[in-house]
Amino acid sequence: MRLITARSLLVILLVLMLSAGVIASSGGPSPENSAGESTVLSGCNCHGVGAPANGASSTEVVVSISGVPHSYAVDEAYEFTIKVEHSSNTAGGFLLSSGGIGTFSWGEGADIRPAYGSDDSQSATTTTDNISHSDTTDPAEWTFTWTAPSTNSSDISFYLAGNSVDGHGTNDEQDAWNLLSFVINSPTGSSAQSNLSTRVISVGDYESLFVSEPDPAALEHEKQLELAESVFTTGNTLFWSSLCILIVGAVFQREILERKYGEGPEWLAKEIAYPQALRRGAISALFFIIGLNWMADGSAAYLYAPAIFVGFWAAYGVYRTVMAAKAEQTAKDVL
Repeated sequence: MRLITARSLLVILLVLMLSAGVIASSGGPSPENSAGESTVLSGCNCHGVGAPANGASSTEVVVSISGVPHSYAVDEAYEFTIKVEHSSNTAGGFLLSSGGIGTFSWGEGADIRPAYGSDDSQSATTTTDNISHSDTTDPAEWTFTWTAPSTNSSDISFYLAGNSVDGHGTNDEQDAWNLLSFVINSPTGSSAQSNLSTRVISVGDYESLFVSEPDPAALEHEKQLELAESVFTTGNTLFWSSLCILIVGAVFQREILERKYGEGPEWLAKEIAYPQALRRGAISALFFIIGLNWMADGSAAYLYAPAIFVGFWAAYGVYRTVMAAKAEQTAKDVL
């Protein structure tokens, strides 16, 4: 029994060790990538083509940050918004560094945290170190505040890495990433642009967000769906049309034979005929309304045609009821 328990614990430990990297990456990247380089400078190469071995940056990932001033004012707070966009992936993460200059802060529930390796003594919602996503976010968008330093620290360089993931829970080739860097000028070194409004800085091919290669399997799937819908619609239309034609032909044949041989519906007492005619009239009006509404809405013919046909059939029933009420009584009817 002890041997089985020990083996079970060993298997669980191995699974946790193998999955540790995947679990950790969902809560923000490590300071160094799989090649031992700075993640924020060289990228998170565990994602992308050939991942997890040699993923490369991709221009299909558009990384942008808005609210960036041309130059900062001492102790001034600026609200930044990071977005990571991709033509097929919607979830993603980020890692942002200001080189330890200024202070980052964010609200509760913002899916942001001090990046791995940051000073643990700092607040869970404030840090002067790097920041990253705390969990894979969908859509990949984060808003936070950067407060400029209290003294003139010359120009400040920012480095941003953003990755876009397919949400399958593994670092596969469908994931991709890109890098962005920018500078905020110091107050004394600012140019005339310092008086302009904040800016949006981005990297990546925006056209790739809207123009993507069609998937042959998806196109074939759509084609098969259209073919199936066409067969279903045509089959139902032909079936109901044929059935209606047969019924109408049979009704005309009966009317002709009744007139030829002087026959007709059997006599019906008026106290029974009136309620029956009213019921059939109401049914006729109801189905006419339903059928005409469906026709006006552009519904398929196999929907509105049977409804209109039932309306005509109920109206024909009203006609037969009237004929029965006008029929002559026979000895059998009196008895």
